[in-house]
Amino acid sequence: MIHLEPGNRIVAETIHDVLRSDVRYAVDVTAADHNDVFYKLFADVDSTSMLTVSVRVRCFAEILDQVGPDYFRAKYPDMLLPTPEAGFSLTLQLNLETLSRASDTRKDEVAKLVSCLRRDIEGAPLWVCFSALLYSQPVPRAYYVTHPRPQEAMYVVPAADRIVVVFVIAFEDPTEVALADIFLQEIEVVRRNEKSLATAPLVGFNRKPPLELQNLGVQGAEAPLGFLSMAIGKRHLEGEGKIEKAVGLVASYRSYVMYHIKCTKSNMHSRMRSRVNTWLQVINRAVPDKHSTEKKTVSGRTFKRAGSRAE
Repeated sequence: MIHLEPGNRIVAETIHDVLRSDVRYAVDVTAADHNDVFYKLFADVDSTSMLTVSVRVRCFAEILDQVGPDYFRAKYPDMLLPTPEAGFSLTLQLNLETLSRASDTRKDEVAKLVSCLRRDIEGAPLWVCFSALLYSQPVPRAYYVTHPRPQEAMYVVPAADRIVVVFVIAFEDPTEVALADIFLQEIEVVRRNEKSLATAPLVGFNRKPPLELQNLGVQGAEAPLGFLSMAIGKRHLEGEGKIEKAVGLVASYRSYVMYHIKCTKSNMHSRMRSRVNTWLQVINRAVPDKHSTEKKTVSGRTFKRAGSRAE
């Protein structure tokens, strides 16, 4: 299976090109991402040394209310503007003159950090809870909830030895609902039966809310399709870069499921079209050729078999 990139490639490539260029030029780039996230990169022609990056996230207000502004100040030091651009959730400003004198490693770090805005905003509760679990610190809240898409939600429930993440799954298309039902059930079965996945996070899929949500008395926890839950333990976060990888994989899990469902639909449609073309060829070959009943003798005379007279 294919795991999606944690960052937006258009944003990353744009920042890479700007930082590595010796010539300053105006920039006006827009890009879309999963969950209706929208980016805007802009450098005015009169001030090409300053690049502003704005992002719009559907559930930013509820995330800010739960993790607080200090999370974003610590995540984007010396970049975060106090007031975002109109129509956007958050705006960063990059000083290109300062960054152009930095090392290539620092340039890559900035490009990666900015391109992963969606991951780090939607995954803010994951960063907070995973960091608390890894360093054995208390979590400020009993649970976190975000709504990145209509009728869908992500619950993050911390415990003493693990973090339980529950996704409320809903699809509108009936075909996608059927495929997602099979896909999510298969994930649970494979995790339970495959020995090579014995150390992977526990995964469960159920029509009813899991016990973590029931015990918390969460209201309004309804899922048209079902609830997908996974338990992240401390061993999944220990090691260099593992917490960042865990946040990226979990935060984009819904997009990961949708991507494979879309690929499955495309593959099924291609196979159906191929099968129809094969059947049409068989039908065309089954039509008998039209043979003329008129025959000729050696001398050139013509005659018909059905008792017709020779000429």
